[in-house]
Amino acid sequence: MDMTLAVSVNDGLFCVSDGESVNVDTTRWSNGLIAPMDHGAWVLTGIHTGRVAVRTQALDHAPPLEASSWEEIVEASVYSPNGAMFVDPGYVTEELPYLTAEGPGWYRLRVHASGRSHNPDGTDDEPVEQYLLTAWPQEWIEQAVLRSSSRIEDALAAHTSEPHGKPITPTDQGRVSAERARLLRHLGRN
Repeated sequence: MDMTLAVSVNDGLFCVSDGESVNVDTTRWSNGLIAPMDHGAWVLTGIHTGRVAVRTQALDHAPPLEASSWEEIVEASVYSPNGAMFVDPGYVTEELPYLTAEGPGWYRLRVHASGRSHNPDGTDDEPVEQYLLTAWPQEWIEQAVLRSSSRIEDALAAHTSEPHGKPITPTDQGRVSAERARLLRHLGRN
């Protein structure tokens, strides 16, 4: 099923969840658009607070690249232990369909984004930013930037010393980035 929903954004993020509590200590911030965790991921937005338009596609194989109207496209491997990975709608009561076409396991998550530079760190109650999240079953492989921007290039340059390997375990301390510290403050865990 393919549908679009206005998803709530807080502190410049929305969550791709697997229904379990999110362990922020496992977040890998390296590319500035998708931040995978030991399960699920964060998607980083341009706005700080408000709503963004999100469309999802759950497929059983890798699709052709739909690049024509998108400003940024990044892929990352995301683990779904329950096979119920979905975009957490935040304060919106509707939900998007699951991104997991074949139950638990590894998925490749391709995030397309447009409009992240429209109102950086601002507030938009009406969605201006657009996202397409496409997922299909695939074993873990390194992230891939398919269409870059200065925002993604800056994030990649800032995180060259962070580990990019198969997922960081909760015991991996790593380097705490400014984005990670901001997220922890937002969650009240500083």
